[in-house]
Amino acid sequence: MYDDIAFNKENPRPRVIINNSHGDNVYKGVPKDNTGENVTVNNFFDVILGNKDALTGGSGKVVHSGPNEHIFIYYSNHGRLGVLGL
Repeated sequence: MYDDIAFNKENPRPRVIINNSHGDNVYKGVPKDNTGENVTVNNFFDVILGNKDALTGGSGKVVHSGPNEHIFIYYSNHGRLGVLGL
């Protein structure tokens, strides 16, 4: 997750993300492995390929899978300049 909502200057409640007007903070306590500048094409591929040594920044977590396993990736991109776009 690029993580550009909680600290956005237009967010009236910094560090808070809600999904409806009376909703709870859905941001607090959520583990984040790669955010902001650590969300790169190279890190994305290193995570899904299990290449922990090549990661730059982030938590260092990678996918541990074998040749008989499948990984489903749902990716949505709105096309903003500077955001990961494969």
